[in-house]
Amino acid sequence: MSRVRRVLTATAMATTLTATLAGGTAAAAGISTMGQGDKCTYNEQSMPPKLSHKGAGDKKYNNGVTENHGRVLILSTGKWPDYSAARLSGKVRKGDRVWVDISYDKGKNWQGCGGVSTDKKDKQFYSKWYRHSGDGVKGRVMRACARTTMGATDNGKRVTWCANVGDVKTPNTNRFWWSD
Repeated sequence: MSRVRRVLTATAMATTLTATLAGGTAAAAGISTMGQGDKCTYNEQSMPPKLSHKGAGDKKYNNGVTENHGRVLILSTGKWPDYSAARLSGKVRKGDRVWVDISYDKGKNWQGCGGVSTDKKDKQFYSKWYRHSGDGVKGRVMRACARTTMGATDNGKRVTWCANVGDVKTPNTNRFWWSD
């Protein structure tokens, strides 16, 4: 094999390995690959009048808060009816995005729903709202996810991450969900 061909083969293998590792990392972390909440088969709901959030006041669940890159991500919920949405606050930057992942099998399979991006910085915002329980909804678990810049600028590298607290854990992963 010629030297040029060996270099091209090595380069192609490195590119494939990098792409595989990137996909593997996302899969291992349990990040939704469903367009970050763009397409959803579940019915969107309206924002409930009284809000709280999953894990509020519980030290076991870090008060329901996941902090990353200067942002605070929670799964916001209505007291009644029980609808949920992702909420991002803190050092929010233009172009940050939130959505909820919804699963009926404790996180083995999920669907990203309700993706919303912001055009303002430093202002909290919500994804679209979805029924968490009641009216024929059984066994549903949800988590909040976000795509943000890594730093305090609008043009930094974008990263996708999900809340790392919840009362249900997908076996053999680091994925946490909230049940009801």
